[in-house]
Amino acid sequence: MNPPYKIHYYVMNEQLEGRRKQWVRWFLAVSLLLTLIVLFLWWFFFWERVYTDDAYVQGNQVYITPLVPGFVTAIHTDDTFLVKEGDLLVQLDETNARLALLYAKKNLGNSIRQVCQAFHDVFIYKEEIEIIVADLIRAIQDYHHRKEAIQMESVSVEDLEHATAALRASYHQLKSKEAHYKKASSFVQGTSIRQHPLVQTASSQFRLEWVRKYRCKIFSPVTGLVAQRKVQVGMHVKEGEPLMSVIPLHQIWVNANFKETQMCDMRIGQTVELRSDLYGDKAIYHGTIVGLPGAAGNAFSLLPPQNLSGNWIKIVQRLPVRVALNEEELIKYPLRIGLSMEAFASTSNQQGLLVPIATNESPIYSTNVFEKEEGGDLEAVEEILKENIDPTLAEYLDLPLEIKTLNIESLISDLKTQLTHLE
Repeated sequence: MNPPYKIHYYVMNEQLEGRRKQWVRWFLAVSLLLTLIVLFLWWFFFWERVYTDDAYVQGNQVYITPLVPGFVTAIHTDDTFLVKEGDLLVQLDETNARLALLYAKKNLGNSIRQVCQAFHDVFIYKEEIEIIVADLIRAIQDYHHRKEAIQMESVSVEDLEHATAALRASYHQLKSKEAHYKKASSFVQGTSIRQHPLVQTASSQFRLEWVRKYRCKIFSPVTGLVAQRKVQVGMHVKEGEPLMSVIPLHQIWVNANFKETQMCDMRIGQTVELRSDLYGDKAIYHGTIVGLPGAAGNAFSLLPPQNLSGNWIKIVQRLPVRVALNEEELIKYPLRIGLSMEAFASTSNQQGLLVPIATNESPIYSTNVFEKEEGGDLEAVEEILKENIDPTLAEYLDLPLEIKTLNIESLISDLKTQLTHLE
């Protein structure tokens, strides 16, 4: 017979072996269940999804540059502060611009007066020609009377010579005045005072100086946060020199850099879930693929790789996929340019395009700030016109001057027989 302690030992061994087998069975069952759950989740949720943590927030950086040089007299904002479209950012000294505008104003007024004088010259020459024509007719009559009278010896030869000289003088005076008339009329013929080239040139110069004075104030072209302020009060800035930048936070997207091995099933229009390192799981962004790249990232590097060497090593390239974000989510959880993101792209929808076929689907960025540069310049030109135009020529402000050609040659042709010896 076995001792009692041996019987107890065998019983304990059997119990432990049963428990071990039971734990193994439970472990295998739980492992199988977890495997089935993972397979289920992968099949229904992750099988058609690609992931990358190489994704970054991108956006527009609007650089503020002056259009005219000058000294900075005031700065109305600073880094991290919000500015709205049309807000004044930087003020430049206006002294030179103000003096140039004043000179252009005087030049415009002088041009208007010169054109008015030219109109009057045409009218004066026209009337003088009428007087000379009358004098010429009288000289012809005097010449004929004395020529007939000398045959009857009722006048002296000296009188006939004086009449001949007067006729010759009247004729050449008429030709000279006709040349002056043509010269004066060519300066204003077929144009009004407002549309005269001299006035238009001076008006354009005035408007240009008006715009230059306006450009001494630098306004924000967009709404956003100010960054990279470099300008200081008293600094002399050049035309085109960057002073600061404005980042419009509503013009934000994500460039998700997927491996080329992940790009096979990606299409425009597929949905993307994004997570930022800034907010973590607190904010999940829902985006849409709006563009697939035209080249891999290494093609845009400063020194593109040369793969012709013998020790070439293949490296899987990454391509930046542009993802548009939901505007409401951006308002609730605003992002900043350069932040890191994680992207999960769903490739189940294969109806999208690999390459866009329309040219009107790209975003449009615009501003109307610069349309205000000429605000009021036309009204100022109109005031200068009214101040300097001759009131007697008011009808020709917009009415072109049409000058009838004087029939001087016809008149001279009729008198050719009497003037042949004077030619």
